[in-house]
Amino acid sequence: MDASLRRPSPHPETDPQVDRGALIDLRKIGAVLRRRWLILCAAMLSAAVIAAATYLAAQPRYLATAQVALERTAERVINVDSVVPTADPDSAAVDTEVQALRSPELVGRVVDRLRLDRDPEFNSAAEQGPPPARPDLIGRQRAIGALLGGLTVKRDGLSYAISVSFEGRTAVQAAQIANALVDDYVSGQAGSKADATQRARRFLERRLEELRTQVLGAEREVADYRAAHNLFALSDASTVTQQELSGLSTQLAQAKAENAAAQARLSAARAQLRGGRSGEELGDSLDSPVVSQLRAQRAEVAREVAALEKRYGQRHPDLVRAQSQLRTADQQIAAEVQRIVSNVSIQASIASQRAASLAGSVAQSQGKLASDNEASVRLNELERNAESARTLYQAFLDRYRQTVAQSGLERSDSYIVSRARVPAMPSSPNMLTYAAMAVVGGLGVGILLIVLLQLLERGIETSDAVEETLALPTLASIPDADTLPGYRKSGPPAPPADLMLKRPQSAYAEAFRTLRTSIQFAEATKPVHVVAITSALPGEGKTTTAMGLARAAAAAGSKVLLIDVDARRRASSRQFAEGVTLGLDEVLTGAATVEQAIVKDNMSDAWLLPQRLDSKGISLAESPRLAELIEELRGRYDLVILDTPPVLPVDEARVIASLADGVVFLVRWRKTPAKAAAVALRRLYDVHAEMLGAVLTLVDVREQERAGYDHGGAFLPAYRAYYAD
Repeated sequence: MDASLRRPSPHPETDPQVDRGALIDLRKIGAVLRRRWLILCAAMLSAAVIAAATYLAAQPRYLATAQVALERTAERVINVDSVVPTADPDSAAVDTEVQALRSPELVGRVVDRLRLDRDPEFNSAAEQGPPPARPDLIGRQRAIGALLGGLTVKRDGLSYAISVSFEGRTAVQAAQIANALVDDYVSGQAGSKADATQRARRFLERRLEELRTQVLGAEREVADYRAAHNLFALSDASTVTQQELSGLSTQLAQAKAENAAAQARLSAARAQLRGGRSGEELGDSLDSPVVSQLRAQRAEVAREVAALEKRYGQRHPDLVRAQSQLRTADQQIAAEVQRIVSNVSIQASIASQRAASLAGSVAQSQGKLASDNEASVRLNELERNAESARTLYQAFLDRYRQTVAQSGLERSDSYIVSRARVPAMPSSPNMLTYAAMAVVGGLGVGILLIVLLQLLERGIETSDAVEETLALPTLASIPDADTLPGYRKSGPPAPPADLMLKRPQSAYAEAFRTLRTSIQFAEATKPVHVVAITSALPGEGKTTTAMGLARAAAAAGSKVLLIDVDARRRASSRQFAEGVTLGLDEVLTGAATVEQAIVKDNMSDAWLLPQRLDSKGISLAESPRLAELIEELRGRYDLVILDTPPVLPVDEARVIASLADGVVFLVRWRKTPAKAAAVALRRLYDVHAEMLGAVLTLVDVREQERAGYDHGGAFLPAYRAYYAD
């Protein structure tokens, strides 16, 4: 509704039941549940029946659970690096192993091991009889899918333990499958490590054979190249050529020195000889034992000649003989010196030739050394290749030895904590689970249905809803007579309008007295003497409400006149003034006076200004006399009640309502759409009608008592003692 048309409740602060700040109205929710309890009970009963039928029809299934755990520290028998290294598990590793336990590969091995592809439970296409000639791949996939459907693998909290559960039709098979899964998982880890070790061993063997061939080839190539280029090393720092060149260099230096000495001696000897000397002063001559002996003999002979010359004359035979011996000695010495000089010349020539030969050898060795240096570059490369091949071969050989050493020592990274036991009781169907499902499902469906019904309801059912939706105070709540206790117990029921007088102590009569009091004390701009009873739609109980209000006011001693201003339906005239000859039309046209047209209620002191049922009628909104008539009657009666047509179908209801001191707007309980009521109020506000409040009509008392609503109409069971049936 438009905010400009909403008016606050007259006394919102005086209503202790209204919590304006509450987001959820628990009382209203409880009231809705009490009102719809049959739907909720029916939903829960249906859910219970369905759950019971499902429980009885469900096939028992058995749950078996095994548990494995991951090794935190691996046992090391020998201190070598494993082919498949083992690391301490962490949270991610445990989660990974959970997925590994659900892997189709592991499940497939269990299917093959237990031949589950031939079991009708896991393969619906399996037939009893001999096994097929070839594997049924489709049946195997079906069995794997069925096994995965009943398999549950989960980590136990934050530990390193993993629970493996399988739910099957038979207890033995469930335990067998759970144990087979953990067995294959644990043994599969060790087997995979053994396979990895064997694969590594075979690879290393092949690689070692290749590397051995490469090492032999590289070493052979080094040896062949060394032999081809004579690159043999005497030590780590020199080769044969280098040692040979070193020796030749030493010999050449020595030969050069000897040659220089020989040439010097030869030059000295030749110089002495050219100077007329005999060469006896030469070092070689002086060192010669022959020359020394000859000199000794000549000295002896010379002494003898000197002695003979003193003793004998020149012609003495002994002197002559001695002199002859002296000359012979000199000749022998000269000959020996000459031989020595010749020998010196020969030795000098030999020393020169030796020095020249050594110089040539040194030059040749130097050339070969230069050639060897160039070949050494290639030799070094070959040796490096050979060394690299030997190093790689040694590394692979060491790894091969480690792999062979750890072969047969492989262990799984996990171990079985507990094996699955054959369950004694089925895990499903669980009666408590089905009961809980029935309760939850029934409540859920029931609440959903209630919510849908509430959403489909467009009517207003509480005074709070009236104030919140229409911004009008609730003047009263008029019950539906058919829902009153004992209404049909004693004979044919009385018309609802008569109950005001026939059952004055009933809740129905009390509702009209409440309406009378609310109008009497309603907040209005002027005293309320003329009240228009209207509604948004037909069938809202306007006539019954108008007549009941008139009789209640009359019973209280007020002078009351009820005017039927509904020119189309004329419901008041039909029910309370049959056989009318003069009516409102005649009064408005001047054909009759008010005193002539009004009739007295046969059950109360109230008066009625009806309309003739056979009258063609005119539009009361077009009659200028109607306003004058109402103004005239305002001074003659304590209360004038206008029974008007509905606002939405008939526009003249707005004109009539604008003539009244106050308007009572009727809303049929749970029937009048809130949107229609809001539109009707907007139209009344457009003509500046004075709205006194709203009245809920045709309220189901039994529903109100069951729901526990309190609309000011006093329909709660606690109030029943104050009313008489």
